[in-house]
Amino acid sequence: MKEEFRGEILEGYLRDCSGNRFRISEGIPRFAEDHASDETFEFKWCLIGDTYGYEERTRRVRQDWYIERFGFETRNKHLDFIRPKGPVLDAGTGTGVDAAMFAESGATVIAVDLSGEAASATYRHLGHLSNVHVIQADLANLPFPSRVFGYISCDQVLHHTPDPARSFSALARHLRPGGHMAVYVYRRKGPIREFTDDYLRAHTTKMTAQECYELCQSITLLGKALSELKTEMEVPADIPLLGIQAGPQDVQRFFYWNVMKCFWNDQYDFTTNVVINFDWYHPKYASRHTPEEVQGWFDRHGLEVERFNVVPSGIAAMGRMRNPMRNNE
Repeated sequence: MKEEFRGEILEGYLRDCSGNRFRISEGIPRFAEDHASDETFEFKWCLIGDTYGYEERTRRVRQDWYIERFGFETRNKHLDFIRPKGPVLDAGTGTGVDAAMFAESGATVIAVDLSGEAASATYRHLGHLSNVHVIQADLANLPFPSRVFGYISCDQVLHHTPDPARSFSALARHLRPGGHMAVYVYRRKGPIREFTDDYLRAHTTKMTAQECYELCQSITLLGKALSELKTEMEVPADIPLLGIQAGPQDVQRFFYWNVMKCFWNDQYDFTTNVVINFDWYHPKYASRHTPEEVQGWFDRHGLEVERFNVVPSGIAAMGRMRNPMRNNE
């Protein structure tokens, strides 16, 4: 079976040199099956896959946050950086919000996600672009040769894999010498927040996606109520054992960083806010990391860290491959 549109195969099969067959559906090569992915992400992208990042407000917030975390200052500086580095790998593309931004540089972009629904949503949004190609695949087993990409972005994804260090290693082997790799992972928080996270996730990860989503609606309403207080307080002194810092702090932000995740952003609609909380409470894997741990990933694979940004929510790091990567497996 083979169906084409403008020279692109929409339905059919790929066969590798070993004779293995991989399905192509909706224009997407499927190197992983839907059942391999976490129910969380299929549920999530079914809810917001055709809206998140493709109406102006969420697109601007998401893409501006990427540029800020990785220290590019402006959108144009980011595009200028990427333009000569193609091909670009967007590893864990979601609905392709970052891939859409990378594609504006003119570089060839490969957008990959384990979720079939995410890959399909990305293709619906970006499949018309000649320099964007979407596949469904596992980051730990990508169908690409080593040292082929000049820029690899893995934003908010590694912490949702069973072994983030191993996933980092799997991606790094595809980075060519002189290429750059950018990752963002959750940061380990203070002990009260970590305790609450662990306590809640011990229950929420066992729920169905719908049950957890309904709980997250209540959690989101709490975040909204705290945000609407619009009250700032002065924390008089550091409390290092609790990870609490002195200084002026918004009440909602203080509660969010130090007690429990109850996300709220006025620039998003209610459903998107709920999904962001759901994305924390329901995934099977949601690891948190220290700056030293992330630095070690780069060091072990010959990547010289050029930008390292530690914020309350997470750690954003970008490194350049100095030499051909050693086999560290």
